[in-house]
Amino acid sequence: MKIGIHSVSSQSGRAYLVDFIAGGHEVYGYSRRSDNGERFVTTVLQQQGIFLERSDSGNRESAQLISLNEDNVGHDLNKLVAESDFIIVAHPSHFVQETIKQLKDAGILNKRIPIILSPSRTFAVPYLWDILGEGYPFVCFSTNPYSCKAPTDGSVFIKRRKRSWLVSLEGEFKPYQIDLLMQLFPQALVNQIPATTSIGNIGAIFHPTAYLLNYAAIVKAEQDGDCYSFYTKGIANNGPVARHLEQIDQIRLKIADMLGLTVFGLADSPNEDRFQLIMDHLRVKEEQVDDIDRLRQIRHDYLREINDSILSAQHWLAYTYDVERVTDEGLAGAISRTKTYHNRSYPQVRYVEEDVPTGLVPIMAIGERLGLDVTPIKQIIDLHDQFFNRTDSTDWRDLSEFSTDFILRYLKGEYFKIIGDVEDKEVV
Repeated sequence: MKIGIHSVSSQSGRAYLVDFIAGGHEVYGYSRRSDNGERFVTTVLQQQGIFLERSDSGNRESAQLISLNEDNVGHDLNKLVAESDFIIVAHPSHFVQETIKQLKDAGILNKRIPIILSPSRTFAVPYLWDILGEGYPFVCFSTNPYSCKAPTDGSVFIKRRKRSWLVSLEGEFKPYQIDLLMQLFPQALVNQIPATTSIGNIGAIFHPTAYLLNYAAIVKAEQDGDCYSFYTKGIANNGPVARHLEQIDQIRLKIADMLGLTVFGLADSPNEDRFQLIMDHLRVKEEQVDDIDRLRQIRHDYLREINDSILSAQHWLAYTYDVERVTDEGLAGAISRTKTYHNRSYPQVRYVEEDVPTGLVPIMAIGERLGLDVTPIKQIIDLHDQFFNRTDSTDWRDLSEFSTDFILRYLKGEYFKIIGDVEDKEVV
């Protein structure tokens, strides 16, 4: 399979690169000619590979050099389009409109290559259809599949790979494209309901609210040269912040409920027994199997119902990071028991730059269209305007150009379509 990675020098871009090369795929990673992009490409070509560091029970293993050459990385956007069966966009979502415009100029419409948004955040695709035309195939990830860092110009540190994540297919797909996608990401829980990744945008819950409510402490830690533990200090040990996050989370769940979707964790109807039954059955089956491929299939089968649902932040932690669900536990407690957040979870300014315009803003807009009280979200956006000088709102997804009817139909998946025959297979 031929895989293209846009923004290969990003943290997740590097993680995709090493995994796909190790998996035997033909890979081309494109990087813009930014300072970071040029340093990355120059370094990995000089050392003829990228160093992979992995985490094993909390300890960093010795770095392994994953070999590559000039056919695998570069700055040629036309090559990315010409030689890819899928293109993964591995940069923050608020830059994606400009990227899609560049891909259009490079001829992507002639091939209709499915574009994977990793992640898409909330309500990305309608804005991109304005560029490529309604129905262009997009694959939307609910979250980045990796917890990873870029320690040096020529390396990537993969802390962990997520056990599973939600994926929505949006637009018109040929059957073979869906088959190839499932081969490429067997851990993915795939559906055709954009609400599961848009309303299911968990980054909009964790990132901007905790960052902005802890802004003074984060700035002070930076000035003092200290490392501020974003999830531990900012949420787990900070009750008011955790409670505000829960208020915003409930708005998100109310939207999903009004769309007619199954919801886990809604205050008035938590659906706790059903969630626990699904997870208990899954854990029993997992204990009976050692083969990784079989484990992935079991998770895929047993989480099918959750795949088409919207989960609270606490329930999301349970199925993403295997944090055992404790009924009636608040978000602070669930975060405190999430091992992956215990170390190296530092605040990043992209938590605001990306997740306000592509997360909180569209969720607030949808909530307003449905007549919900969105005051907790407005309070966070007001803090953003207080701390950050916003001079350009072109990347803000306020949904003003879309009718309420279109918004609801899109979120329910009414624009998904399979085209062509099952035998219409162009690549292997």
